Amino acid sequence: MKLKQRLGLIVGTMLALLVSAPAWASLSQGYATTAPIPVGSLVALDEKSSGSVVTADLTNTGRLFGVVVPPSSASISLSGSGSGQVQVVTSGTASVLVTTAGGDIHVGDYITISPIAGVGQKVGAGSSRVVGTAQTDFTASSEGATKRTIDDGTSKREVAIGQIPVVISVSTYTDTQGKQPYVVPTWLQSLSNTLAGKAVSPVRIIMAGIILIVALISVSVLLYGAVRNSIISIGRNPLSRSSVLRGLLQVMAIAAGILGLATGAIYLVIAR
Repeated sequence: MKLKQRLGLIVGTMLALLVSAPAWASLSQGYATTAPIPVGSLVALDEKSSGSVVTADLTNTGRLFGVVVPPSSASISLSGSGSGQVQVVTSGTASVLVTTAGGDIHVGDYITISPIAGVGQKVGAGSSRVVGTAQTDFTASSEGATKRTIDDGTSKREVAIGQIPVVISVSTYTDTQGKQPYVVPTWLQSLSNTLAGKAVSPVRIIMAGIILIVALISVSVLLYGAVRNSIISIGRNPLSRSSVLRGLLQVMAIAAGILGLATGAIYLVIAR
C-alpha cells in the first residue's frame, strides 16, 4: 500500500510539473533608444546599433522584436530602465496599442504592425511578422477606443486606437486563405509555426507527431512494466524493497531521457 502511495505521489508531482511548465512569466529587458517610445508600442531592433530598439513601422517589420512596458509591470526584468532606455517585453502577456486599420480584432487574431508606427493591427493576407495573439476583442465601440484619421496611400479613413492584452510570441505568420488547406488541425499548424518561427510543412508536423506518439507509447510500456514488476517483486520478497525502488527510479530516469530526446527530435524536425 505504501508503495502505491509513493508511486502516486511521484506521478502526481510529475503531472503537476508538466501542467505548470507552460505558465508564462512576462520577461522584459532594458534596451537603448534615441527617442522616447510610448508604453504599449511595438518596437523593432535597430539595425544601426546593437542593443537598441526603434519604433516598429512598415519599413522594419522584419525586425519586429517586442512591446514597450512600464519597468514595474514585468514579472522578470533582466536590467533596469535608466536614462535613454525602455523596457521591452519579449515573452508573456503585455498591453499593446492596436488599431482597427486591418479590421476588427477578435480573440486569437495575430497582431502585426499597422500603418501607424508602433501600433498593431490584425494580420492580413500573405506572410508577415507578428508580435503575438490578441486576448480580447477590439472594435471602434470598445471601451477606451479613440478615433484617428490615417492615409493609407489611396484614401483617408478613420480608425480606432486602443489597448488590449496580447500574448507576446514574435514569429513569422503565413496566411493560408485561398491556398491548399493544411491536412493538420489549424491550432497545431499555428503552434508549429510559432515554435519554428516560420511556416512549417504539414509533412514535418506529421513526422513530429509520429515521433511523439512512438515516444509516449515506449515510455508508457516501459513504466507499466517496471511498476508492475516492482509490485510483484516486493510482494514476493519484501526485503528486496529498496533495490526494487532503486531499479524503478532508474527506469523513470530512462523514460525521462526518452521524452527529452523525443522533444529535441521534434523541435529539429519542425524547425529545420
